[in-house]
Amino acid sequence: MFNYTEHPGKTQWASRTLHFMGSVFMRMFFKIRLETVSSFPKDGPLLILSKHTTELDIPIGYAAMQTVLQRHAWCIMKASLARPRYMGFFWKIGGIPLDRDRPEKSKQYLVYARKILYNLDWTGKKEGTGNVLVLFPEETTYPKRMGEGQAAGFRFITGKPASPLNVLCAGFTYKRGFPRGEVLIRFGPVREYTREMDPGLFLHERMKEIAGLSSMEYPFEAPRVRTAGASS
Repeated sequence: MFNYTEHPGKTQWASRTLHFMGSVFMRMFFKIRLETVSSFPKDGPLLILSKHTTELDIPIGYAAMQTVLQRHAWCIMKASLARPRYMGFFWKIGGIPLDRDRPEKSKQYLVYARKILYNLDWTGKKEGTGNVLVLFPEETTYPKRMGEGQAAGFRFITGKPASPLNVLCAGFTYKRGFPRGEVLIRFGPVREYTREMDPGLFLHERMKEIAGLSSMEYPFEAPRVRTAGASS
């Protein structure tokens, strides 16, 4: 059985450092604008599906989410950020590593991500109301276009939720400028994902939504429908 002590969990100092980077330091280089279309749940599991344009998305987006949601977030990150040279910082901000090249090596952390999202204990029993978890479904950065959404991680982390899971899409648009550039972060409406829905088609619809929020096109075809009630 996976030993959850292998992940150090979020720490307050690391979260505050990342928030400072996004809310103060990055404003030296960017004007940051936020757009929302609805209110957001203050508790319960919330999965955020986000565009991944650049590595700057992480500090800027983290501060933006705290401003909008008034909640702390965990995040699926690339496995390389868990290397010793980073001295555990990306672990301690709530990063959960995913090895894109060898996903079988990440199963234990994907299980951990699911438990964080739903706030479950070892036995699968719910311990609290749930957490915010960020997933970059493109799995890497695509600065000027959309990458294809990868359904495997989404399918594994969400599982078959016992009750509708709140899902929120976020888009990033970067514009050059002098002396500062501009970043527009747009949040869509909260969607519900249920156990009856097809995960591949649901994610496809959300990828189109993320593309629209990022002022881009999503050129990929929808997957074959496996179950009824796939999208909303």
